[in-house]
Amino acid sequence: MTGTKFATIHAFYRFLGRRLDGGDVDWTPEQSVREFRLYQEEVARFLRETEPAVAESRRGDTRPLDVDAVMLRVQQRLRQQVGDR
Repeated sequence: MTGTKFATIHAFYRFLGRRLDGGDVDWTPEQSVREFRLYQEEVARFLRETEPAVAESRRGDTRPLDVDAVMLRVQQRLRQQVGDR
């Protein structure tokens, strides 16, 4: 078995284990594979979308997170969305 196949099977095993530990999963084997593939797509999309930020961090182009400024922007956006209705 190649390393990639083993890694995929191992990831599927971990995925199923986490879902089954939750206790309320009633999937067929086919549904399990389909859900795993969707999960893989979501992870891949997340990695693609966060890669620019990771690259900036690797280059040292970072600064401390200003939580107050983030919260202010969130509040402003919420006010705009409520006002748009």
